[in-house]
Amino acid sequence: MNPPQTKPRNSSAAAHPPVAVVILNWNGRRDTLACLDSLSRLDYPNREIIVVDNGSTDDSVARIRAAHPGVTLLETGANLGFSGGCNAGIRDALARGFRYVWLLNNDTQADPAALSALVETAERDADTGAVASVVYCLDRPGTVEIWGGGRVNLRTGKLRILRAPAEPNCLFACSLLLRDDALHRAGLLDERFFLYWEDTDLTLRIRRAGYRLAVAPDSRVHHRGSASTGRNSPTQALHYHRSAALFYRLHAPFPTLTTAGMIAIRTLRWIIKGKPENIPPTWRGAWSGMRATIPADALPKPLNRHEDH
Repeated sequence: MNPPQTKPRNSSAAAHPPVAVVILNWNGRRDTLACLDSLSRLDYPNREIIVVDNGSTDDSVARIRAAHPGVTLLETGANLGFSGGCNAGIRDALARGFRYVWLLNNDTQADPAALSALVETAERDADTGAVASVVYCLDRPGTVEIWGGGRVNLRTGKLRILRAPAEPNCLFACSLLLRDDALHRAGLLDERFFLYWEDTDLTLRIRRAGYRLAVAPDSRVHHRGSASTGRNSPTQALHYHRSAALFYRLHAPFPTLTTAGMIAIRTLRWIIKGKPENIPPTWRGAWSGMRATIPADALPKPLNRHEDH
């Protein structure tokens, strides 16, 4: 196993455990380059940045290599979705012995202390399996978009995003630090989720594996949002509701009833918002999620520490 390719360490390696920063890019070089520029100002010394290019068809790979030659660039060769693309980076990081993996959306910009605050929070308690940042709106820097995560009601399926300090029961992958032991025990992202809800599923599994979730208030990142699918677009409606229905199948006690309620509420909301074009993809997505199948060997499962080396 090769040692992590990190920047020069602090004299106390224990104070700065190695962190792999995993960023997924899909035809989003402008956002990704701005994100990488912000990461160059991080005050955390022991990190490596891994950009996973998810089958981009633009000039992302060449532009990223030219602007940031020190970044590790993995090319999947196809669009594997958020889960599949991130898992490629996570597997590479775990195989090379990183203590933590920081999943960071490419349409974010991180404050210099963002990673240090995440690691400090995680290191206070070995039972903490995942830590999220406080996410602010990029165009309104003082406005909190997400206080780390949310609270999902498994009976009703309602997911409430937290926007002020509170106790989350799930965290979001916009900016999410994951402990290696938690990933070994709970498994990686579930690749049945092409886009959306995969982080909610993963952090629920991390909790069920016996770990705590936390939010680091001093870790601040700024998020543009919906860069790949477009906010309230038909594409977003399709993927979001497919993943929601799949999530309910996996976790809700009454998944069919929960999905039917979601469809009814969303249909009414699209009518009120004047977006009737989103109704058909919402229904198609929910139906696809209810019917989705996948080979058993692609399901998330605990990792054997010897298998990922």
